[in-house]
Amino acid sequence: MDRPSPSQPTAQERLWRNAFFGGSALMAAFALVDLDAGRYAAAAGDAGVSCLLLSLMNQFPLVRAIVGATSRGGSPEELQRETERIRSSHPWTERLASLGWTLFLGSLILRALGAD
Repeated sequence: MDRPSPSQPTAQERLWRNAFFGGSALMAAFALVDLDAGRYAAAAGDAGVSCLLLSLMNQFPLVRAIVGATSRGGSPEELQRETERIRSSHPWTERLASLGWTLFLGSLILRALGAD
Protein backbone atom coordinates (compact mmCIF):
# COMPACT_ATOMS: atom_id res chain seq x y z
CA MET A 1 0.00 0.00 0.00
CA ASP A 2 1.43 3.37 -1.01
CA ARG A 3 1.89 5.94 1.71
CA PRO A 4 0.97 9.52 0.88
CA SER A 5 3.79 12.01 0.64
CA PRO A 6 4.06 14.54 3.49
CA SER A 7 2.39 17.18 1.33
CA GLN A 8 -0.61 15.00 0.41
CA PRO A 9 -3.25 14.59 3.11
CA THR A 10 -4.77 11.16 3.65
CA ALA A 11 -8.51 10.50 3.41
CA GLN A 12 -8.77 10.37 7.22
CA GLU A 13 -6.90 13.65 7.50
CA ARG A 14 -9.25 15.33 5.04
CA LEU A 15 -12.24 13.95 6.94
CA TRP A 16 -11.00 15.27 10.29
CA ARG A 17 -9.98 18.61 8.82
CA ASN A 18 -13.46 19.02 7.34
CA ALA A 19 -15.01 18.03 10.67
CA PHE A 20 -12.88 20.59 12.53
CA PHE A 21 -13.77 23.26 9.97
CA GLY A 22 -17.49 22.47 10.21
CA GLY A 23 -17.30 22.43 14.01
CA SER A 24 -15.53 25.76 14.08
CA ALA A 25 -18.17 27.29 11.80
CA LEU A 26 -20.91 25.93 14.06
CA MET A 27 -19.23 27.33 17.18
CA ALA A 28 -18.76 30.70 15.46
CA ALA A 29 -22.48 30.72 14.69
CA PHE A 30 -23.26 29.94 18.33
CA ALA A 31 -20.94 32.78 19.35
CA LEU A 32 -22.81 35.22 17.12
CA VAL A 33 -26.16 34.09 18.52
CA ASP A 34 -24.86 34.49 22.09
CA LEU A 35 -23.43 37.90 21.26
CA ASP A 36 -26.74 39.05 19.80
CA ALA A 37 -28.56 37.80 22.90
CA GLY A 38 -26.18 39.71 25.19
CA ARG A 39 -24.51 36.62 26.62
CA TYR A 40 -20.94 37.90 26.35
CA ALA A 41 -19.27 35.18 28.45
CA ALA A 42 -20.87 32.43 26.39
CA ALA A 43 -19.97 34.25 23.17
CA ALA A 44 -16.32 34.51 24.21
CA GLY A 45 -16.23 30.82 25.11
CA ASP A 46 -17.82 29.76 21.83
CA ALA A 47 -15.46 31.99 19.85
CA GLY A 48 -12.52 30.51 21.76
CA VAL A 49 -13.60 26.96 20.94
CA SER A 50 -14.04 27.98 17.31
CA CYS A 51 -10.46 29.31 17.21
CA LEU A 52 -9.14 26.14 18.86
CA LEU A 53 -10.90 23.93 16.33
CA LEU A 54 -9.46 25.97 13.47
CA SER A 55 -5.98 25.70 14.95
CA LEU A 56 -6.29 21.91 15.09
CA MET A 57 -6.80 21.70 11.34
CA ASN A 58 -3.08 22.02 10.59
CA GLN A 59 -1.79 19.77 13.36
CA PHE A 60 -2.09 16.54 11.36
CA PRO A 61 1.24 16.93 9.51
CA LEU A 62 2.89 17.33 12.91
CA VAL A 63 1.29 14.12 14.19
CA ARG A 64 2.29 12.35 10.97
CA ALA A 65 5.90 13.55 11.41
CA ILE A 66 6.00 12.28 15.00
CA VAL A 67 4.61 8.88 14.02
CA GLY A 68 6.94 8.65 11.03
CA ALA A 69 10.03 9.57 13.05
CA THR A 70 9.26 7.06 15.79
CA SER A 71 8.49 4.25 13.36
CA ARG A 72 11.73 4.89 11.43
CA GLY A 73 13.73 5.22 14.60
CA GLY A 74 14.61 8.82 13.77
CA SER A 75 16.61 11.01 16.08
CA PRO A 76 15.04 13.69 18.29
CA GLU A 77 16.97 16.33 16.33
CA GLU A 78 15.39 15.12 13.08
CA LEU A 79 11.94 15.30 14.66
CA GLN A 80 12.64 18.78 16.02
CA ARG A 81 13.74 20.02 12.57
CA GLU A 82 10.59 18.58 10.99
CA THR A 83 8.45 20.13 13.72
CA GLU A 84 10.00 23.57 13.15
CA ARG A 85 9.53 23.22 9.39
CA ILE A 86 5.83 22.41 9.82
CA ARG A 87 5.33 25.21 12.35
CA SER A 88 7.02 27.75 10.11
CA SER A 89 4.79 26.75 7.19
CA HIS A 90 1.66 27.49 9.30
CA PRO A 91 2.62 30.39 11.61
CA TRP A 92 -0.97 31.42 12.30
CA THR A 93 -1.83 28.07 13.88
CA GLU A 94 -0.12 28.80 17.19
CA ARG A 95 -1.41 32.37 17.27
CA LEU A 96 -4.95 31.16 16.66
CA ALA A 97 -4.61 28.54 19.40
CA SER A 98 -3.33 31.21 21.81
CA LEU A 99 -6.26 33.46 20.92
CA GLY A 100 -8.68 30.56 21.42
CA TRP A 101 -7.30 29.72 24.87
CA THR A 102 -7.35 33.41 25.83
CA LEU A 103 -10.99 33.80 24.80
CA PHE A 104 -11.93 30.58 26.56
CA LEU A 105 -10.14 31.63 29.76
CA GLY A 106 -11.76 35.07 29.52
CA SER A 107 -15.12 33.36 29.26
CA LEU A 108 -14.45 31.37 32.41
CA ILE A 109 -13.37 34.49 34.28
CA LEU A 110 -16.47 36.38 33.15
CA ARG A 111 -18.67 33.50 34.28
CA ALA A 112 -16.88 33.34 37.65
CA LEU A 113 -17.54 37.06 38.09
CA GLY A 114 -21.22 36.52 37.41
CA ALA A 115 -21.50 37.77 33.85
CA ASP A 116 -23.96 36.01 31.63
